[in-house]
Amino acid sequence: MKRTGILIAAGLLLALGGCGHKHAAATPPTGSGHASGQPSGAASASASASPSASASVAALAEFSVDGVGPYQIGATLDALKTSPGLDGVTTGGQTCPDNTVAQGTGDLHAVQLHFHKDGKLFLLVNKSTSIPTPSGAWLGTPLAQLKTIYASTQGEDLTRATSAAFLVTTLSGQAILFDLGPSQQVTDMITADSANYLKATFLSGAADYC
Repeated sequence: MKRTGILIAAGLLLALGGCGHKHAAATPPTGSGHASGQPSGAASASASASPSASASVAALAEFSVDGVGPYQIGATLDALKTSPGLDGVTTGGQTCPDNTVAQGTGDLHAVQLHFHKDGKLFLLVNKSTSIPTPSGAWLGTPLAQLKTIYASTQGEDLTRATSAAFLVTTLSGQAILFDLGPSQQVTDMITADSANYLKATFLSGAADYC
């Protein structure tokens, strides 16, 4: 009888010990962090870093046939003065007395903006080494690479005396004119509301865009 009682007691102890072990394994100690050993605070910091990096990439300005950032073809001088602002606003001049020329602000300061007498933005000149086209052309891009980038788009070589350019025209009739330096690399980019206007102005050798 005593032997039976001892066996029953031992069985109860083993059963209780087994349940306690399973419970401990299912509930990790508070503050233990992740299985990798990385503190939970560090994991949060790492997770929050990715959206920030993505936002930086998304915020990259691109120079297209429509303009760049808030400076879009057809926008008005008064509206852009209010937001995002303009620098170096100058109206009049010997070559285009009725036009207004300005610069963008902030990261777009190296973009020159041309407005007609009616106050509408009709032409932009990109002189920034940090603003590419959506297709991936930058200031400094060689002509040969430019032709590869725009192989599926209408492109045209333009020459005038010792000056050269490459004109890329979209189906909408808008275009980007890539001015080329002596080494056949892009020195600046110009977009306007008409490809024909860009071509005619370049070939005429006009001192300015009016």
